[in-house]
Amino acid sequence: MDEDRHVELELPPLDTLAARLEYLFDKIRPTPEELSDSDEAGRRYTNKEIADKINAAASDTGVTISAAYIGELRRGVASDPRMSHVRALAAAFGVNSGYFVDEAAARRIQDQIGLLNELRRMDVKQVALRQVLADSGLSATDTQLIEQMVARLRAVAEGSDANRASDEPDERR
Repeated sequence: MDEDRHVELELPPLDTLAARLEYLFDKIRPTPEELSDSDEAGRRYTNKEIADKINAAASDTGVTISAAYIGELRRGVASDPRMSHVRALAAAFGVNSGYFVDEAAARRIQDQIGLLNELRRMDVKQVALRQVLADSGLSATDTQLIEQMVARLRAVAEGSDANRASDEPDERR
C-alpha cells in the first residue's frame, strides 16, 4: 500500500494538454516497424512522425494535422485543439481520447503506462500479465490495451537489442 502512494507521488502532474501530450512523447516509443534501418531504437517520436501517422489515416478519419501544430500543442502555444485533433493524437499514441480531457482518465492511463514499463522491465510473460490485470479489476478493454502496449514495448526492446548486436561487429572494424 505504501508502494502505491510512493508511485503516485512520482507521477508528473498532467494539468495541461501540453503536459499530457509531452508525457506521451516521453513514454511511448516508435515500434521497430515504424523505424528505418538508420533510426535508433527506443528514441522518441518526432512531431513529424506523429503528424504523418495522423495524416496517413486521413482517408478514414478526415483529420489532418501539421508537425508545427503538434509542436505548438506540446509547448502550450496552442491549447484548445478541435476534438478531431484530440482523437487523432490519442489514436496515434494508442490511448483513449479521454486522456486529454478527463483527469481521472489521464491518471489511469498514466498509471497503466507506468505499469507497462515496469512489466517490461521485469520481462513478465503474457499469461502472467493477464492474471495481474484480471486481479487489478481492469475492464476487458483496458486489459486488451495494456497487452497491446506490452507487446509494442517488447517489440521496441527486441529491436533495440537486435540493433545493438548487429552494430557491434561494425564498430570494431
